Formats: sequence, C-alpha cells, structure tokens
Amino acid sequence: MKHANFLLGVICFFAATTYGQQDNNWNFGRKAGLNFSTGRATAITNSAMTTMEGSASISDEDGQLLFYTNGIDVWNKNNQKMPHGTGLKGDQSSTQGTVIVPKPGSSTRYYIFAADKEGGANGLTYSEVDMAADNGKGDVIAFNAQLVTPVSEKVAAVYHANGKDIWVTTHHWGSNAFYSYLITASGVNTSPVISNTGLVIEGDALSGHYAGWMAVSPDGKRLASANGLLAVELFDFDNATGIVSNAVTVKSPARCYGAEFSANSKLLYVTSDNALYQYKADADNVASTETEIAKLDVASSIKLAPDSKIYVVSKYLSTKMSVINRPDTEGTGCNFEADGLDLGEGQTFVGLPNFLIEPFYLLSIKAVVDCGESQVAFTATGTAPSESITWDFGDGNQSDEMNTIHTYAATGTYIVKAKAKSNKAVRFYTKQVTVVSAPVANKPEDMITCGTPQATAAFNFAEQNSAILGTQPADLFTVTYYTSSQDANAGTNALSVNYTNTSSPQTIYAKVKSATGDCFAITSFTITATPSPEVIMEDTYSFCENSFVVIEAPKGYDGYVWLYNNKVISGDYRISANKAGEYTLRVTRDNNGMFCNTTKVITVKESEKPVIKKIEVTDWTDRNNTIEIVMASAGDYEYSIDGTTWQESPLFENLEPGEYNITVRNSCGTAEGDALILMYPKYFTPNGDGYHDKWQVENAWKDHNVSVTVFDRYGQVLANFKGSSSGWDGTYNGATLPASDYWFVINRNNGKEYKGHFSLMR
Repeated sequence: MKHANFLLGVICFFAATTYGQQDNNWNFGRKAGLNFSTGRATAITNSAMTTMEGSASISDEDGQLLFYTNGIDVWNKNNQKMPHGTGLKGDQSSTQGTVIVPKPGSSTRYYIFAADKEGGANGLTYSEVDMAADNGKGDVIAFNAQLVTPVSEKVAAVYHANGKDIWVTTHHWGSNAFYSYLITASGVNTSPVISNTGLVIEGDALSGHYAGWMAVSPDGKRLASANGLLAVELFDFDNATGIVSNAVTVKSPARCYGAEFSANSKLLYVTSDNALYQYKADADNVASTETEIAKLDVASSIKLAPDSKIYVVSKYLSTKMSVINRPDTEGTGCNFEADGLDLGEGQTFVGLPNFLIEPFYLLSIKAVVDCGESQVAFTATGTAPSESITWDFGDGNQSDEMNTIHTYAATGTYIVKAKAKSNKAVRFYTKQVTVVSAPVANKPEDMITCGTPQATAAFNFAEQNSAILGTQPADLFTVTYYTSSQDANAGTNALSVNYTNTSSPQTIYAKVKSATGDCFAITSFTITATPSPEVIMEDTYSFCENSFVVIEAPKGYDGYVWLYNNKVISGDYRISANKAGEYTLRVTRDNNGMFCNTTKVITVKESEKPVIKKIEVTDWTDRNNTIEIVMASAGDYEYSIDGTTWQESPLFENLEPGEYNITVRNSCGTAEGDALILMYPKYFTPNGDGYHDKWQVENAWKDHNVSVTVFDRYGQVLANFKGSSSGWDGTYNGATLPASDYWFVINRNNGKEYKGHFSLMR
C-alpha cells in the first residue's frame, strides 16, 4: 500500500494591499447580478440597473456590496441612486465603459472611471465617491474630470508592482497609444505613461474597431486587447512603470469582443466569430496555439470570477450564462459548460462588470486519500500564499487549518470548498472528491487457452477485471497489468489489455488503483498457452479420372475429423478422395483435459492423362531457340525434351538447332511429341573438297516437306529444292556462279515462312 504524502505549495509574489472582496458582487445586464459569498455564483435578484454593455461594482472587505454603476448612474448598496449619482460621462453602450478603484490609503474614497462610446468627445473621465456621505451609503462628490479624449471603449485597472498603488489604462482612439494613469494616496496623476505599440485603432462609427475588452493578467505581466472587427493583440505590461510593449497579433481578421486571462495567467481566452478560443499566452507563437473551446450564439463578454472560473455571456437577453469551470487547464479539458448558471429573473445583455484586477486566486485543491482509512489530506495552492483557509468538506464539517486532514464517516462523493484569504482578498475553489475504501486486488482464476504450435496466444485481460475488482465499482478503481511486480509497484510498462504471451506459463501482475488517489493493491495470475497440434502435410493432392487418392494425416493425435462441403465424411486419420474440391481436416490433441484443435484445408484436384495440344517452336538462331508445349487442359505436369531432365515449366529456352523428343507426364500417364529446330548455314564453299560443298537448311532432311528457294540479288530464282535433297551446289543451268551473297525463302508445312541470305565463297 502507498500512504499519503502531503504537498505544500510555495509561490512567491509581491506584497499587495488589496481591498478585500471587491469583486464579490456582480451587477450587469438587465437587472442581473451574482454574489460569490458562499464560494459559488448565486443569482442576485434585486439589482436596479439595466445596461447594455459597460458596468462596474465594488464590495467591501467582508464582501458586502458598496455601490455599482453603468458609467452614467450610480446605485448604492440599497439599489437606490446616490443623491448625486447621475450624469457621469460614460455610456451604457461602451464595451468596458467603467471601472471602480479604491483610493489607496483611504477606506472611504473611490474613483469611478468612465469611457465614452465609439471614440466620443467625452473620452476618459473620472469621478470620486465618498462612502462616508449619505449616512454611510455614499455619494458622488466630484464629477467628470477629463483625462484624455478620444478613447476606445476600454479601461482596465491593475495593481502597481508595489502592491499599493493602481494603474488605470485605456487606449487612444485614432492612434496606437496606450495611456496608463497612476492612482496613489495623493489621487489620480493626470500625467499618463504613454506607450505607442501595436495596431492603430481608428475608423468610422461603423467600423466597430473601438469595441472589445482590454484584459490584464492577474500577475500584472500581460495585457490583451480585443479590437472589434480588427484584431486581437497581446502585449507585455510592466506594472512597475505602466509601459505596454511587444505587440503580438493573436487573431486577425477577427470579429472579436471578449478577452480574459486564466487565474494562473498562462492562458488567454477570446470570444470571436461566435466562438470561444483559448491561447497559450507564454508561447513563442501564440496564434499557432489557438484551440476552439465552444461555439457561441454571440461573441460577447467573458470575466474571471473569485471562484477562479470564467463566466461567459453566450446569449443575449438570456437567464442563463455559460461557465469555463477549469480555465487553467489547456484545451477542451478546461470544461466549458453551456448555460451552466441560472440568473433567476435577471437577464444578460452584452456586458459583464469590470473590476480592478486582483493578483490572488486559488488554482487547485489537492486531495490525497490515506490508503488504509477514509482520511483525506487537503492542500490548496494559489497564485500567492494564503494567510488563512476555511475548508468545507461537504459532509457538514469544516476546518480552519491551512493543510488539513479530514476523516469521512462514509465513502462517497463530496463537494469540497476552500475559502482562502491573502491580504484581505478572498478567493474560492471547489472540487469534487470521491472517498473510497482502500483498493482490494482479488486473485482471479488463471487463464488457459489453446495457442499456436509455438505455445503463444492472444489474451484479453479485460476479462479478468470483474473478478479482480469484485464488488468495487469500475468507475472508481482502475486495473492495469504488468509482467513483473517491480513494474506493477512503480506503475511503469503497463501492458495492453490485448496481450500475446512471451512464455508459457507466464505470471501476470494486476494492479488495482483508486481513481481518486495513489492507493493500490496488487495480485497475480498465470496465463498458459497450450500448444495446438501442428499438421505437416501437402496442401494439394490429385487423382486420375475414374480413380481416387488416399490422403493420410500425421498419426498420433487424439482426434480426426474430415469435412467435405461442410459435412463430416470421416473420423479416421486417412481418407480416400474421389471428388475434386476442398477438404477440411481438424485434428485434436488432449493436453491434460485442454483439447486444442488445428484445422487445415486441403485441395484435391481431378487430373486427366496429359494431351499435347500443340508445340510452338521459335528457331533460326544458333543457340537462342525455344520450345513451348501447350496442353489440352490445365493440370500439374512435368515436361522433358530429352527423357532425362524434367521441369514444371512448359517453356524450354536457349536451345540449339536439332530434333527434340518431347515427353509430358503426370500421375495419370504421359504424352509424347517431336519438335524440330531449324537453322541455315551462313556460307558454303562449293570447291569440291568435300566440305561445305552444298548449301542446305540444317536438319531439313527430317522434314521432307520443307521447300527452299534460292535467289540472286536481282530476284532471279536460281534453285528450288526440298528438305530431303542434298541442297544447292552453287550453279545455275550448269554454270558456276560467282562468289557473292544470295537470298533464300523457306516454307514449312505449318505455314511459317522464313527469309534470309548467305554467302557463296570460292
């Protein structure tokens, strides 16, 4: 058994003075809202605000709502407009039209930044709220101080690297300039840090390039900008200087709107062209990492929440929102859930609330189950160390220990929640944990099967799972197989469930492991491949007409079955076959009660006595002549042209001129024939010395019907004679002809004609 080890995560980050649960309450859309006080998104039903796009909310360090705005009007915690809470110069149709930030060093003062729509003349303005006014319900005490004009519909807020001050950044309309304003305990520094980088954002009112979200990663190092119908860009952001740099085009062209980072700052999510996309923000080529996560009815706002999930407006005027449940996970494993959140009576529009970016988020809960008991060790990791954690174990019990061990009274599935605090910021994380008993590996029956003659066989280990698991549910425990106990313990070199043995018998080790932890148990069993009988005999047999052939299988097996046309014809080791076709032989061997069979298919042919249809000769060469024998019917024949040497091919090549006696044989008899290969002399010397005195076709005397005609160069017929004659003596009408070249035509009974020439030499 493997017992629990506790994992402590140590993550370094800057010391931030955050403002509690400032994003605990969301107000947006048509009187829609969310509250995260319980660690999960719960619908708010009493919001007084209706806004198409831009909105912002802010809560105190205990998560209680302070006020919210659409960039024009301001409502207090009682959902009433503040006494002077009207007339701000934002616009409810500005994408990211407003954001609320606390004044550093103050517990009562807040700034509302507002961006005009479509690059309007109001530009970026800010107003001030004093929460001490109106008996603690707050009021606007300073209005619409203009910082820059015109601007795109973007305004983002993020903590300075010192963890105290705040940057508010916007994008100038008509240029490629980012304007970053520093807010300190002294107020808003109206002299911006200007960064000229990336695309020029400009166009007419119909271009739509002014629309879209600007997002800053929780670690304050990256900034993403979705520029309407133009493109999505990614930049480096320096939260110590406010400088934006190193522009990278992520998607172009694009009909883009929403942009947001995962809690771990490594993944960027974008809504564009009615789809949700994910990118690896730290990749060398960010655009190449694009993964489509989901199709959307609309490409609208997305926002990271205190529970480390990203919420998605996927439909307009809907009482449902979609959720990315694990946005830190690459690919579709991020677990997009369409319409996963009910807004009650509220409805979405286009926008979601804008917040000051918090650096602290929980990233995961690690649950390690003790292998002997129902004890689970819990550890939460985040983007920064937690100062305190409250655990809800899902069974009615809680704990305030940072790294805690909880014993469950019963096995089952529990929803575990962690509520962590870091510098007053409160974050949540939820995980489903399944508590099971320690794994048990029950010993199964050994596997025995018939194998090949070499004692190998394919085994399906999945057939063992049920016996090994017993009553343990297959969805909570996994079974893997190994060839050694060392591999089983280490979890290395696992076998495929379809496995062919390498020896017989062979020991196999089965490992049962909890699907939710590291606990496991191991058992073993033996696999044996009993050798099947090996049938060594001919594949083809033949018999002659009106006869039969005896076919004998090897002796020594425990059973024989012969089949013809799928019918059993014999149980003996041999049969007499007098019909052509396929015969199936099945032999059986008894290996201590394991009966193994081998099947062999044998072809039986009916053979006829050989009959030669014709003999084809190619001659008139000295040593490159051929004879090919054509049979009247197909069969298994042997061929010879000398009665001594036999071959299976009917073609004989590289033959010299001469007479050949052909014999064809099979088991049913023989057939004979003759072939004559002719050739002519290239010259003759009729000088009376007894050598080459006459010209005649070689071997023509063996074919008396050969007709030979000799011509001079002018076509004059000089001689005409048969193969049975002695040949031409070089005279014409008794006169001796001079030395020269002469031509001939040879005609044979088979209709073939051959022409050539030779020399008369004196």
